[in-house]
Amino acid sequence: MPPNPPGSQKPDEPPGAQAGPADESWFREAVAQLPLALYATDADGYVTYFNQAAARLVGRQPQLGQDRWCIAHRLFQLDGSPLAQEDCPLAVTLRERRAVRGIEALAERPDGSRVRFMPLPTPLYDAQGKLTGAVNVMVDVSSGPQAGFDAVSSGHHLAEDLAAAIAQKQLHLHYQPVFSAAGNLTGFEALARWVHPERGVIPPSEFIPAAEESGLILPLARELLCQACTEAASWAKPLRIAVNVSPLQFRHGDLPALIDEVLLETGLEPERLELEITEGVMITDFDRTMLVLHRIKALGVRIALDDFGTGYSSLSYLHMFPLSTLKIDRSFVANLGVASEAAAITRAVIALGHALDIEVVAEGVETREQLDFLIDEGCNYMQGYMLGRPLPAEQYADLTGRKG
Repeated sequence: MPPNPPGSQKPDEPPGAQAGPADESWFREAVAQLPLALYATDADGYVTYFNQAAARLVGRQPQLGQDRWCIAHRLFQLDGSPLAQEDCPLAVTLRERRAVRGIEALAERPDGSRVRFMPLPTPLYDAQGKLTGAVNVMVDVSSGPQAGFDAVSSGHHLAEDLAAAIAQKQLHLHYQPVFSAAGNLTGFEALARWVHPERGVIPPSEFIPAAEESGLILPLARELLCQACTEAASWAKPLRIAVNVSPLQFRHGDLPALIDEVLLETGLEPERLELEITEGVMITDFDRTMLVLHRIKALGVRIALDDFGTGYSSLSYLHMFPLSTLKIDRSFVANLGVASEAAAITRAVIALGHALDIEVVAEGVETREQLDFLIDEGCNYMQGYMLGRPLPAEQYADLTGRKG
């Protein structure tokens, strides 16, 4: 369940705390004193806890078990248009079982004043991987209750800039090489990059969530897929190209049809394209996800499960889903030689992949010791800064036989 500060509520305690084991009273006290606004909900979105910083931020005492998804009186987008509570970031987090980042909003207080804030909702799971609720940190990013309006008038919202960047083809790709255990180049992973004309480099960790939240992920994904396939089709050598896919592409639009269309447009052979999905697609709408993946596989396209070991997907999915590749998360690779658990987990993932006839790729290889360990354990492919950094395609022209 979401973190309800334990212990029975005392008369002089702020409202919001609920009863719980007495030996966890330290948690109630610590959270109650946090300067950051924080509240928690159950799996249905009903508020189960809030601290006083949260109450001060929204100017009201939230109603436990009654307020749902949001504790503010009302919500607005930065352009002043209403934001329905069922569409707020925390509701999206519970509905899609993913953390939502990079989206700002305006919380209206009962007195009519508004404060600009950055919500940071994160889903919570129990030991069995069942969704139990969410916790939301509300970061005040304004200098006053009306600062949100000043920010809107002083510049475009990130999503507006992103829409313009997509239309003007300002986003581009860098390519990171992938090598076999024998040292042969087998392909590249395409990684999105955006250089904003005023803000400079904006990382994918910021603009991808913004695209997902604003509905721009479908046009963005199409543009990047076209760029990657066009580039790979220009290579004289039949190397693979891996492209990341958002979980939202499985729920909106026709992803297999898009892939087929882009392959026909660019002339890239289907077997050279590999789509990287995350474990998030495997725990929501199982039947739809299964159908989409099998349609993609029928096109001849490879499917890789990215960041394996960091989510909550069942191991049975590895047998049921038509996967070609498992990618060991870089956090395990980084701890090789540091934590014995990392070596054990990495070894187990490699063995599991081989048992299921699935190729295994290790990400984030940065030292010779990591590389030697992975080769000795039978990892099929490796990528990382030691082997090659993400760079513009022309800088790898000698390796790809790039035409033009």
